[in-house]
Formats: sequence, C-alpha cells, structure tokens
Amino acid sequence: MDKKDLLVQLIQHLQQEIDVTMNAVNEAHALASHEQSKPENQYDTLALEAAYLAHGQSERIAELQRQVMLLNHFDFLEYNDDSRIAVGALVCVEELDVEVNNPDLQWFWLLPVAGGVLLNVGEIEIRTITAKAPLADKLLGSYVGDEILLNLSLNSGHKKKQFEVIELL
Repeated sequence: MDKKDLLVQLIQHLQQEIDVTMNAVNEAHALASHEQSKPENQYDTLALEAAYLAHGQSERIAELQRQVMLLNHFDFLEYNDDSRIAVGALVCVEELDVEVNNPDLQWFWLLPVAGGVLLNVGEIEIRTITAKAPLADKLLGSYVGDEILLNLSLNSGHKKKQFEVIELL
C-alpha cells in the first residue's frame, strides 16, 4: 500500500466535503438574505437561523481546508515490523474475540486529522483515525505482535475488545 496514493484519495474525499459544504453555505446565505426570509414578527427567526447555519458551515470549510493543508505538509515516515507505532502509521490489527477460522483483520491509518474516513485499496478498506480515538491511543507506542485491550462503553453496558497488531506500514 502506497501512502501517497492513500493521501491523494483522502484529500479528494476532503475536497468533496468542502465542495458539498460550500454549496450548503451558499444555499443558507441565499435563504438568509432572501426577501421572503425577512421576519414578519419577533418570533420569525428563519433568516437568523439560516445565517447561523451559513456561519457554522463556513467554519466547517475552514477546518476542512486546514486539514488538507496539514496533510499536504505532514511527513509520512516508513515503518517496518520493528518500528513503534506513531502518527502516520498504517496498522493492521486482528480482533481476537472472533472465531479462529474467520479472523477479523482491520486496517487503520493513524493521522493527525481527518479521522473516520474510509479509504479503499482494491478489496482492502482502511479507516482513518486520529490520535484522540480510543483505539489509536492504545496503538500508539505499540509494536507488531502486541495485544491491545479496548474497553468500550455502549448503551447496553461495557464491552471489552482485544486486538493483536499484525502488520505495520
């Protein structure tokens, strides 16, 4: 897996988000300033709500642009099986709680920003996570072969998941 190709895919995803959000800003701004949006009484807040929405969306665009800039200037180091996991690493983990015959391998890309994006390399799915994610927090500083125990708080109670670090790129 080439991190440069993944980076291009991630930046394209972020740029699409910027474009969609820009359209939402334009629509909200048009609604806020439209003649029919002028308040008819003190309780009519449509124009005000549209203005707040446009402002919030503008802040989202600025954040996405900041993420793109940071990713374009981030130094992606090369890792091997003897390296410690750090931000920028591509990590493959196997969930140990599932059947031995059907291992659940998952790929994660630890990044400084842009968590939660799903990238594809052929049949392989790679999820971006930031260092603030609970799993990333456990992975950082680990090595290939280490086991990670993650405590999850769910609506139905607590659940523990155990992972083994299988590969590091």
